[in-house]
Amino acid sequence: MFNKSIAYRLSIYISLAVIGVFLIFILFAYYFNSNIIKSNIENKAVAKGLQAMMLGERQLVSTKEITSNISEQVLFFAQQNNVDFLVSNLMEKYQYLNAIHVNIDSVVPDLQHRNYYFVRDYDSIYSQKGNEFIYHCEIERGIFEKIINKDTSGWTETFNCKINHKQVVSSYSPIRIKKSNNEFVTVGSVITELSLSELNDSINSLKIGSTDYAFLVSKDGTYLTHPKKEFIQNKNLFDLSDKEYKSTKEGITELLQSGLSGSVIAYPEYLNYKKCWIYYTPVKETGWMLIFVVPYDELFVPLYLLVLRMLFFSVLGILVIFFIVTYISNKLILPLTNVTTQLKKFSSAAGDFDMNTRNEVELVSGSLNYLQSWYEKFKITQHHEEELSSQRKKDLLEASEIQMSLINTDFSAFENRKDIDLFAVYKPARIVSGDLFDFFFLDNDNLFFTIGDVSGKGISAAFYMSVAQTLIKSNSRYETPGKIVSGTNNELFTINQHQFFLTLFCGVLNIKTGVLKYCNAAHTSTLILKINGELTELEQSHGMPLGLYPNREYGESTAKLKPGDSLVLFSDGVIELQNPENQHFGNERFFQILNNFPTLKPKLLIEEIEKELVEFQGKKHQADDITLMVLQFKNKKKT
Repeated sequence: MFNKSIAYRLSIYISLAVIGVFLIFILFAYYFNSNIIKSNIENKAVAKGLQAMMLGERQLVSTKEITSNISEQVLFFAQQNNVDFLVSNLMEKYQYLNAIHVNIDSVVPDLQHRNYYFVRDYDSIYSQKGNEFIYHCEIERGIFEKIINKDTSGWTETFNCKINHKQVVSSYSPIRIKKSNNEFVTVGSVITELSLSELNDSINSLKIGSTDYAFLVSKDGTYLTHPKKEFIQNKNLFDLSDKEYKSTKEGITELLQSGLSGSVIAYPEYLNYKKCWIYYTPVKETGWMLIFVVPYDELFVPLYLLVLRMLFFSVLGILVIFFIVTYISNKLILPLTNVTTQLKKFSSAAGDFDMNTRNEVELVSGSLNYLQSWYEKFKITQHHEEELSSQRKKDLLEASEIQMSLINTDFSAFENRKDIDLFAVYKPARIVSGDLFDFFFLDNDNLFFTIGDVSGKGISAAFYMSVAQTLIKSNSRYETPGKIVSGTNNELFTINQHQFFLTLFCGVLNIKTGVLKYCNAAHTSTLILKINGELTELEQSHGMPLGLYPNREYGESTAKLKPGDSLVLFSDGVIELQNPENQHFGNERFFQILNNFPTLKPKLLIEEIEKELVEFQGKKHQADDITLMVLQFKNKKKT
């Protein structure tokens, strides 16, 4: 060794020292990164388990909400003999629904059918209706008889229908109506069956590897879903052998009843007793448990790849370091080969960059110049995107201005009148709105007024509103509310490409006689505020919302206003306004304000209502459009 040249010995000493430090660093990096990766892998698996749980929970919650929504709306559709439209559309939209039962008691008069049944068979939906309870399979009879008279909603036990061999669970909700004393009475029930096979497919759509899976167990540990169908309803967590999972019955009972999430190691029979990481979490909606199973060898693939990569780069690094140090020692230069190579790779990855030179200084200089050029292009692109965003916002504001220009906010014609006074307010929840109102005189003695609410949000709903308002004014030539609404409905149907619909109230008031003719197409009931504070609801409905069906005839009703009486028209955004605690403003608060100020002028009354709405809302975001109109009949116009 001592007979070798200084350059040779220097290369050996430096190489040994650098290689020693490098190996220590590799070992430390492996130890540190392996723990981090292992923790991240388990966190990723937990996240997948939670995602699967949320998918399942979403279907359960959606099924419950669908059941509740049907129970709230089905009486209206039954009176229109249109329950098929309501339920069939829901089953088409939510493919995981297996069947829906609707049962209405005989206390509800004037119904053609009281019992409806809808069932999915592959891609088709079949229905039956009559006046007797309809069962698809015999097991439903015993289960449904326990719940049809309940006043609260909930879930049935799971069951297997032998006709279609589907494992299902049912959500049920009572159909309730309000009596004259404001008490609710149960007059029927809605039962919605959720297919557990569809639920199982959803929770198993999220995978880490090729053989991991998830399944559901009931509160008592019975398998409700599983990739192996023979296990469903035939296997229980308490039946697991010590070879699969070593635990006492008390331990499994605690796991099922604790309501907590966690992980264990088990060896499932389904995967040939392969070591698996198990994550379990409760399904709060039903009290079930979701179990997520991932084989260890699939779970820790990233860690195994890390070991292989580190071994490869360790050997490669040692060889590179030795040759670099030897080269430096022999040539007495300090090339920056490794640094410049990495910089060149980075620049090439960022774009079209290629320099055919080994001069490290030139490579560094060229890379920096290229990166500067790339950054300048990036700034130009970013500026262009900001301009586009600003233009979109400007276009939206212009659309709002156009829409507002169509809203009649000129109330000066009523300021000096002694027979009639009118004022309205219009507060969109977004830049553009789906609410509308309008008023104008058909002749010297008849005042036409209207208020409406378009389904949906955004620009499309706003344009639909603007078209509807124009069509209403055009059809006012018919002069009677029923004909105006019928004509507007037919024209809206022909242009309704996005399945919007419009709830609408319109009236014609004779300011000589105080006679009001009105038509209500499924809009919020208009109120008559007497001078003594008494409220009367114009509850008569004359048909479905506009734009859904053509050639519908809408009727009309008549009411008589006395001097001092006021008409109060409003959209559902008023009573559905929420405060920071998610409570609704509601009819009770709204009616109380009207009771307190029965003689105020329309403008002052609306200002009082607005003040109460703002105070109630607090810092809560306004979710729906708010429209209010008050019309006060002062004195009969002299002939």
